[in-house]
Amino acid sequence: MVPGPAGAIEGRYDEPEDASGTIVLCHPHPQYGGSMDDAVLDTIAAAAHRRGFAQLRFNFRGVGASAGCFDHGAGEVDDLLAVLDWLKNELRPASVRLAGYSFGSNIVWRALDHAPATQQVLLVAPPVAMMSFVARPTLTMPVGLVCGDADEFVATDDLVRWRDVNAPSATITTIAGADHFFRGETASLGQGIERELSR
Repeated sequence: MVPGPAGAIEGRYDEPEDASGTIVLCHPHPQYGGSMDDAVLDTIAAAAHRRGFAQLRFNFRGVGASAGCFDHGAGEVDDLLAVLDWLKNELRPASVRLAGYSFGSNIVWRALDHAPATQQVLLVAPPVAMMSFVARPTLTMPVGLVCGDADEFVATDDLVRWRDVNAPSATITTIAGADHFFRGETASLGQGIERELSR
């Protein structure tokens, strides 16, 4: 349990031997069943483990054993920042990367103004046409965008247009045949995440 602005935040930390850094994972929308136990996060965490990264995932406020209630994204950004502060002060990782899936990708993107030490960002199925993802054309850290070409909420063309204007240095990895939930395509998703983490 990590101290948070709305009360204790429930988390889980897994560390391989000789971890080269830590990746913090943000889960999908709490009001649609999202939690740190999400299957897509499992795939991201497994890929990160294979690349030698420790993984820290947590439940946003009001999810699982985390205190508080849903705050439409604003409080969830504060939750992520509290987790990052705890990680920095308690575990002192060699490096920190952030990964978010769907709603979680929006929280990661919104938190970057207050997380300047982040080494890399992975946005998995980011709903750029449905949520506000502010422009960061001068962002210097590596940004990886991962989505399926059959995603019913994230059109590849929308993602390319958003990238070209808002994060021109970002790479895009497209998973053939994958929908928003990567059903049946978790192996390909894991390979895509590993490629992004090796950049």
